[in-house]
Amino acid sequence: MDRKIRKLLALMAFMLPSLVSAQWRIGVNGGADLNHFIIDKHYQSDYKFDDRWGLTVGVMGQYDVYDWLGIRAELDWTQKNYRQTREVYTSMSYRYVNNYLQLPVMASFSFGGQKIRGLCNTGIYGGYWLNSKREGFDNNSFTQKTHTFNERVELNSKYDQRLDFGLVVGGGIEWRFAKHWAAQAELRYYYSCVSTQKDYQIKSDPRYNSTLALQAGLWYCF
Repeated sequence: MDRKIRKLLALMAFMLPSLVSAQWRIGVNGGADLNHFIIDKHYQSDYKFDDRWGLTVGVMGQYDVYDWLGIRAELDWTQKNYRQTREVYTSMSYRYVNNYLQLPVMASFSFGGQKIRGLCNTGIYGGYWLNSKREGFDNNSFTQKTHTFNERVELNSKYDQRLDFGLVVGGGIEWRFAKHWAAQAELRYYYSCVSTQKDYQIKSDPRYNSTLALQAGLWYCF
């Protein structure tokens, strides 16, 4: 028998126990997230940026290589919202809603008993900024007129960076309540490594999202 074939068969025999013990699972998740908008305001010292809550929902799949290690991928719709206010010279309040499509890919570590287990997820994610809208008011101190609005924000390819990429880490607990069913609760953190604004100015003006999500999920385990 050819040496390469023998090596391949030996490798398959070595991996067989792992493949037999491996298990697929699929599920859905949902929850709330709190987004923190990181920005160097430069000369805009009178502007204030506040955290805002949003929603996150998605579908997920996981391949459990071992009892303690799985590879997880998700497709999530996530909001990364914030509020911009100003009270010097003029009074204004803009509440932004930013919708993203995200694909986290993570190593999922678990530990504990058969029914109740702890978990830790860590990895990277890619995303795309789907759309944005804002609502609020702007008061002109000179005319004493207040303008209210609820409108869609047109994203500009010259200024706005719609592609997103970053790091993700999370921890939580899993409850295996039936033979093929499991529920999870997790606190997860996303840190974007890509500015939402492109570097088109002489003076750089980077802006980043930092998002904390509290979510629950339901798994079907094959």
